[in-house]
Amino acid sequence: MGYSDHGHTHSLIVTLNGIKLLKELSNGIQPTIVQEETGDMNDAELIVMLGCYLHDIGMVVGRTNHDEFSVVLAIGILDRILAKVYPKDRKKQVHIRSHIMHAIYCHDVVAPPLTIEGGIVGVADALDMTKGRARIPFEAGSINIHSASALAIEDVKIRKGESKTVRIEVMMTNVSGIFQIQELLEKKIRNAKGLIDHIELYAIMLPQEDVILKEELKVL
Repeated sequence: MGYSDHGHTHSLIVTLNGIKLLKELSNGIQPTIVQEETGDMNDAELIVMLGCYLHDIGMVVGRTNHDEFSVVLAIGILDRILAKVYPKDRKKQVHIRSHIMHAIYCHDVVAPPLTIEGGIVGVADALDMTKGRARIPFEAGSINIHSASALAIEDVKIRKGESKTVRIEVMMTNVSGIFQIQELLEKKIRNAKGLIDHIELYAIMLPQEDVILKEELKVL
């Protein structure tokens, strides 16, 4: 299909990114559900975890409007899971489900996230940008700025920040990686108004530059 990975591996990577972000950000800002005193950190972690894991489930229908399809397809799954997590509290099940559905819906930049948890899911999604994810469409002949720039991203690190709560470092082997950072990751951070003051973003050029394309490339 020429897509970068939106399957099981991507979901696991995004989930891991989301949990890391949540834990680091909690040193500077509380999740929305904690701020509103309708849940605790365990609830926030569940929201981020399930939001991250299910955010792209709508891709089974199609890429266009997949965020909306993801919400619809996730409802039944969430009902089954939350009934086991909160077996005697239907009100809590519905409340947590609404948070997760919102996080799934706004994981792209189409709709701004209204919760800290929703913002985390969107940023965690954008952090899965390393070259391994782009290799399938690139080698299949889908050569464009998206696939080529993604091949320049060697690694992404989430750590304690210096001037802000969290520091994100994107390691590049080619300057084309700037496209991935500015057009995908930076946009999602800016879209998450509750997070932008807590995240510092750095692009780091590694010593040896990779040649991504040959000297000659047939365009048409």
